[in-house]
Amino acid sequence: MTSQDEIHHHHHQHKNVPYTKSSFAILLAAFSSLAGWFFGYDQGVTGGIVVMSSFKNDFCIGVYANASVCDLPVAALPADYRRFIVLFTLLYNLGCFIGAIFISSFVAEKYGRRAIIFTSASLFLIGTLIVILPPGGSKKIMILILIGRIIEGTGVGCSSFSCPLYASEIAPTNLRGMLSGFMQMTVVAGLFAANVVNFLIQNHKWGWRLSNGIILIAPITIMIGIFFCPETPRWLFKNKNRESAEKSLQRIRKIENVTAELDAIANAIEEEGNQRSITELFTTKKMLQRLGVGMAVHFLAQTSGINVVFTFGGIIYESILGKGIVSLLILSSANMLSTIPALFLFDRLGRRKLLIVGALGMVVGHFVAATVFAIGCDVIKTSINGTIVNEQIISCLPSFGISMLVFTVIFVCFFAISWGPIPWIYAAEIFPLNIRARAVSITTGSSWFTCIMISYALELIAPLGIHGVFYLFSSLCLLAAVVVYFFCPETTGVLLENIEREFDNFHWKNRTIIQVLRTSCQRIYKKNG
Repeated sequence: MTSQDEIHHHHHQHKNVPYTKSSFAILLAAFSSLAGWFFGYDQGVTGGIVVMSSFKNDFCIGVYANASVCDLPVAALPADYRRFIVLFTLLYNLGCFIGAIFISSFVAEKYGRRAIIFTSASLFLIGTLIVILPPGGSKKIMILILIGRIIEGTGVGCSSFSCPLYASEIAPTNLRGMLSGFMQMTVVAGLFAANVVNFLIQNHKWGWRLSNGIILIAPITIMIGIFFCPETPRWLFKNKNRESAEKSLQRIRKIENVTAELDAIANAIEEEGNQRSITELFTTKKMLQRLGVGMAVHFLAQTSGINVVFTFGGIIYESILGKGIVSLLILSSANMLSTIPALFLFDRLGRRKLLIVGALGMVVGHFVAATVFAIGCDVIKTSINGTIVNEQIISCLPSFGISMLVFTVIFVCFFAISWGPIPWIYAAEIFPLNIRARAVSITTGSSWFTCIMISYALELIAPLGIHGVFYLFSSLCLLAAVVVYFFCPETTGVLLENIEREFDNFHWKNRTIIQVLRTSCQRIYKKNG
């Protein structure tokens, strides 16, 4: 996304860049976005496999407890087994953080965009093989599998940085927004595909291994296909020479005269040469404000509860409806169908408006789902010294369980049209060109770091209850709407060079609610004075 904005900036200075044939660029962007399947598929598959009998047979039965205990609702599962499930997700997110912050930018700058795409696919392939090949049944094997999850996550973290970067650098200006959206589409498509696969093979004796193994088609395809893709002209210009960049651009654009676009790239690279120190992000008030906003939108996107719904939703709805995998399939279908119109809405309605509306819609979804559970489900709570340590669901009225699922679907739909795609776009738009790469790297890292913390959500079910967790996320979604209202100016339709002016004119003290309260207090003071 960083480079997308850089070239977009210079598009306003170089309007004579010719309109060109786009089919090859579209093909390249679509190919690079296959890495989105890594994140989407893994997120979807994890939520389903943890409720499969094959997974329980390998990691719970005979390791932590017998079959009857391992089939209990989530809060009643053995604590050590529940902790393994948490680590299965947490260490994956830790790997994503490592890949996004410490590996991707180094490899992409030093060895090229194709190199980091190949690296991300290789790491995901190696990690997945470590996860699915060892036999279950012992704690030592489980440690090896958790190491594999870190490696898997590292590959995903690298791809989350590199693939949108590659797509934006090879895309023609008139298609850059659409092609950058390919990654989001492949993420949700991968999530949906994972739940379809889980549904079809949930009862197979190797079910969880097969579900994880099928995704290996994507990294193998990328590792082979990337050798047939050109390096981006921008990287070649910066690290090789103009002639190499020209040949690559001619191949991508399918025309001979690419001088104007090469000049735009040259100007962008020259401006980058004046890049500020990363310490300026933390020492300059204006930059610190924007860094806070960029990190906040990523943080609030993750604390909305979306990853908990898809990662642990299978366990939760298995306890409520007895159909965890089917519930995940319904939720992922809603996510995919809602993402399609989102690609067109955020440029027409605006980032800020969609973020606020989306957050309020998510509040309703979570709040009603939690209330339905509290009213319609009977539970037995076990406490030690006044502290609740277990909550076992005895029964949920079918209509209440279905209603809870419906409102979770509503939550997912509002997320998909707003907090799914927009934080990644918004955080890349609000920084000046000569510091944007470093700033976006930090905001991306904050997203994965938040995912690590959210991985502990399963442990909150015992003390808070399922409805308590949903109420918590509802409150955080309300906080998201408040933060956007007071601190996030609109960036849609604003030239990148004018973003700073938008932030200068946008202050929380000038928001309508604050103005009304301030005016009312002044009137009361004058009246009593």
